[in-house]
Amino acid sequence: MTPPQFQQYEVWAEKKGQWGKVASFREFDLASTVLRNYTYRMRLVRVSYQDGAPVLNEVLVEVGATRQEP
Repeated sequence: MTPPQFQQYEVWAEKKGQWGKVASFREFDLASTVLRNYTYRMRLVRVSYQDGAPVLNEVLVEVGATRQEP
């Protein structure tokens, strides 16, 4: 059973212009370690949930090819 309110850290990757969640973790250290092992454009996001629904997303860091090619 999930608690009514919780936070987790999510690793997101961009592929072909679409963002998708790769993994989620309760601990920041574990999430940031996973993030460093990817070469794609990635984001580490802290997400707050209320009753199982995301209510706040905060991008903590974005790595990889962050510049858009013309």
